[in-house]
Amino acid sequence: MVKAGSAIQTFFPKMLHVTCLAHALHRVAEQIRSDFPLVDKLISSVKKVFLKCPARINIFKDEAPELSSPPEPVITRWGTWLNAAIYYCDSYKTIKKNIEKFDADDACL
Repeated sequence: MVKAGSAIQTFFPKMLHVTCLAHALHRVAEQIRSDFPLVDKLISSVKKVFLKCPARINIFKDEAPELSSPPEPVITRWGTWLNAAIYYCDSYKTIKKNIEKFDADDACL
C-alpha cells in the first residue's frame, strides 16, 4: 500500500496517508508477537497438541473443567494471538500439568 500511495501521490501531491486505527492496532499486535518468540512457540505447540485430537481435548476437559478449551489463534484474524497469549498467561500451570500427563508416544492421527 505504501508503494501504491507514493505512486498516487505524484498525481495528487496534497494527499495524506492516514492509517486506519484497526490496521495500526494489528501492526502493534504483530510487533508484540515478533518480540516474544518463546510465547509464540508455546501457543503454536499447544495448538498442535490439541489440533484434531478429540481424545486429548476430552482429557483436558476432564482434568480442568473450570478452563475453556485452549484457543486456536489464526494469524489472519486480528487479536486472536493476543487473546491466546492472555489465556496461557492466566492458566499456564494448569495447562502444563495436563499436557505432562499425555503420553509422548501416543499420537492421534
